[in-house]
Amino acid sequence: MLPALVGAVLGVFPGGWALFAAVNAITGGDSDKATLPAPWQLIAMVLVIVAAVAALTAVPAHLGGRRPVTATL
Repeated sequence: MLPALVGAVLGVFPGGWALFAAVNAITGGDSDKATLPAPWQLIAMVLVIVAAVAALTAVPAHLGGRRPVTATL
């Protein structure tokens, strides 16, 4: 889960801010056209991304763990 957490944090905060700066530069700095999300929304996005990665990782691991080890080897 640590790689997902690091990826989400780097993608949302530096990546998100860079994307916002690019969009803000394209729109001419008009804050009515491009607004920055609230900090709680950014934190919630990081938590949802980590939870989604955990869920999508747990399902195949659970299904793979049901097979006997001897059959897998």
